Amino acid sequence: MVDLHTHILPDMDDGAGSIEEAIQMAETFREQLVNTVACTSHYYPSKISLEEYVSKRSEAMKKLEHCNLALKSASETYLHEYLFHNPDLSQLCIFQTDYLLVELPCTVRWENSIYDMLERLIYYYHVIPIIAHIERYPAAKKSKGWIRRFLLLGCLIQVNAASVLDWKEWPRIKRYLKRGYIHVIASDSHNLSTRPPQLPQAYDKISKKLGEQYSNQLKMNAQAVIRGEALQKKTGAILE
Repeated sequence: MVDLHTHILPDMDDGAGSIEEAIQMAETFREQLVNTVACTSHYYPSKISLEEYVSKRSEAMKKLEHCNLALKSASETYLHEYLFHNPDLSQLCIFQTDYLLVELPCTVRWENSIYDMLERLIYYYHVIPIIAHIERYPAAKKSKGWIRRFLLLGCLIQVNAASVLDWKEWPRIKRYLKRGYIHVIASDSHNLSTRPPQLPQAYDKISKKLGEQYSNQLKMNAQAVIRGEALQKKTGAILE
């Protein structure tokens, strides 16, 4: 399996706080039959330069080079105007792909500037945004219209495994899946206690509740993304 959203790298952000914890997370991934993970540490363009971030990430990845897990350089990039000061964003994308995991402002309302910035990302930098944990944003909860706009723009949508497993969140996640709003599930794991890797459990629940065709398609989508390929089929129903 492939996990496209993890904070396994030590001392990068609010994820693994030490090499020891990162190694323990890697062992858990392997036990869960996850063999490839995208290292999506937070990148805040208003706080750190792209060059400094890439250098820091490289050093963190070296510390895990013997963990027997395929680690792919990537980022969880916060959508901010300062991002556009960079001439190229390829080093923020999932390794050797055009896919960029994007974190949106966690606000009650989104302005049209959010859509405009995503559009600029696509047309200026030729990236394919993957909107991280869509279910966590108050603005997305308030209006599904934003999700449809993102989809029509060409963005992919990611949901966290923990939300799939949360009985309070599940009814909304189920609706999203059946309507074809969700392309990939990922763990967004930060540690082994409060935010652990639990991707297989989420796939199992989707299989039991909706059928294996849903979980199988989500797995294939993640594999396509990590290879830099286009998705061949939407998950769930045709977009309304």
